[in-house]
Order: sequence, then C-alpha cells, then structure tokens
Amino acid sequence: MELEGKRSYIVDMVFVICLMLLFVFSALSVITIGADVYQKNVGSVAGNYSKRIACAYITEKIRQSDANGGIYVENVFDQNTIVLQSDVNGVLYNTYIYAYEGNLMELYAMDELKDLYPQSGQKILELNYYNVEDIGNNTLSVNVTLDDGTEESFFVKTRSTQMSQ
Repeated sequence: MELEGKRSYIVDMVFVICLMLLFVFSALSVITIGADVYQKNVGSVAGNYSKRIACAYITEKIRQSDANGGIYVENVFDQNTIVLQSDVNGVLYNTYIYAYEGNLMELYAMDELKDLYPQSGQKILELNYYNVEDIGNNTLSVNVTLDDGTEESFFVKTRSTQMSQ
C-alpha cells in the first residue's frame, strides 16, 4: 500500500513539472514570435517614415512659401535647388533646399548674400540622390533616392503664377 501511494505522489509531481515546463516553453515561444513581429513592424515603419518625410517635407515647405514669384529653381552649389523667397519687413530672405554630402539640407539666408556655403545648412534627412526641375506650368518635379535605395518621384504644383527667375 505504501509503495502505491509513493508512486501516485511521484506521478503527480512529474505531471506538475511537465505541465510547468510546457507552460514555460509556450510562454517563451509566444514572446519570441511577438518580438519577431515587433521587429519587422519597426523596420517597416522606419522605412515608410523616411519615404514619407522626404516627400512631405519638400511639399510642405513649398506650400508654406507659395506666394507670387516666391518659389523657383536655381542652380546653387552646382545643383538644381529649390529657392523659397519671402519678404520679412521689406528684406528678402531665401530658403534653399538642396542635397549636400548625402543629406537633404535647408539653408535660410538673406537674398543679398552671394557667398553661401553648402555645409552651413541644416541637415534634414539622409539621402543618396536629389534633383528638382521646373517643368513649367507652375509645377516642380522632384526626384529623391533615399539612403536605403528607395526612389521617390513626385510633382508639386504651386498656386503662385510666376515661378522661374
């Protein structure tokens, strides 16, 4: 009789230990799968962020400066550059959006300044290629290649009536 009670006790203990190990294994599996899904989502969101921020930034800057004759494309720093011109208390200021050393840059300076240095601008976003063209009819064509190799091309139409200088 005593032997049978001990066997029952041992079987109960083995069953509880196996059940606990199964629970631990299941919990670790769920955590591992969740971490993998989370990592993929973070990578996807980061990629989408870079794509959207380049297009949205350029488009929004153009829309903010959309005044008559205030937006044009000019060759600055040996490349086509978006120039957003604004009048502040009778003084003309230019915002230049251009690429420099793998970054989209923005430089704000008085219009009368002619000795500008590309490294003086604010870094906005890393990219491999940037080109903008005035294709006429108040439309800019912007081509961007991000640092991950993703190419984005988009058009921005302005409401102002004069764009070229």
